[in-house]
Amino acid sequence: MKYSISDISFILYNNRSIKGVVSNFFDKDMNPYRLMQIEDEFERIKSSYKDNRIVNIDLSEVDIDADDVILKPSDLHEITDIILDNIGSFSEDEYNYLVERGIGEQTILEWKMLGLSSITDKDILTKIGATVHPILRKFLDDGVENGGIIIPLFENGKLVNCAIRKLKINIDRLQENHKGSKTLKYTLACPDVPVWGLDDVDDEIWITEGIFDMIAIRKIGKKAVSCSSAMWSGIQLYKILKLKPKKIVIVADNDSVGFRVSSQLKDLFDFYNIDTKIVHSPFAKDAAEHYFQKHKEIESFEEIEITKDMINNELDEFDFISYLKNRDF
Repeated sequence: MKYSISDISFILYNNRSIKGVVSNFFDKDMNPYRLMQIEDEFERIKSSYKDNRIVNIDLSEVDIDADDVILKPSDLHEITDIILDNIGSFSEDEYNYLVERGIGEQTILEWKMLGLSSITDKDILTKIGATVHPILRKFLDDGVENGGIIIPLFENGKLVNCAIRKLKINIDRLQENHKGSKTLKYTLACPDVPVWGLDDVDDEIWITEGIFDMIAIRKIGKKAVSCSSAMWSGIQLYKILKLKPKKIVIVADNDSVGFRVSSQLKDLFDFYNIDTKIVHSPFAKDAAEHYFQKHKEIESFEEIEITKDMINNELDEFDFISYLKNRDF
């Protein structure tokens, strides 16, 4: 078989393969022993939360003979100018999506956002992670025709990652699409490696789940970072711990996944003797809604202790492909 079960699992979660992306983006100065220590400790902590779900993968649902997508840093570097040339370019739906969430022109330009509709070259869409990995094409569509928001990440003037938030699909488009318009809601060009916001943090770091949440916290006046998903990895945590922060504030989304991940991260940072606390918004589902839509400030966040009742411990088998196929977009 071309892919191992581990490979397929990674692709299902990340729309990329380990071989195709992560191994190509490792820092040359990364200490492998330190990384292994952090990953092992994080896995130990996660296992203590007793989430014993077995993830089932029906191989008949995926195309295990499909070609992989190999991405290298140079592939992103070479499309830097194309991304820069389209900053601020949106379709009407894309622009309205941002406006409805309270994100205005200043934020758009500050974070160099652009619409997915402004990129039409299929090769570029594949490089930035907008298209579905070939192994998933039996049940997922690219969904690029519906638009989305691209938030690029640059280092030393070069593109090093892209986060994409696809737009919600209306029922008319849903009926037109032969696969049911099931697409990946969030995608990354380079999952599991870069972290947004690390370039200017200091002794105190605020950690959020999504990039819009990170932008909101920064608007409020705190230095925040994001991995653009709840799936924090040992590689990303290595980058944070390497900075030796003295204080960490974790901003939890108000759902069971947000509470679970926040609690696990706190346990990890506690293990490394970092002063850590968890806060949440009592007014909104996340930090982005708290600031951009509810117009609340930093003082409105409340510190919380995560209890077992706040975390949904599923013990049943979990069919991830069925989850993707039936997910409410």
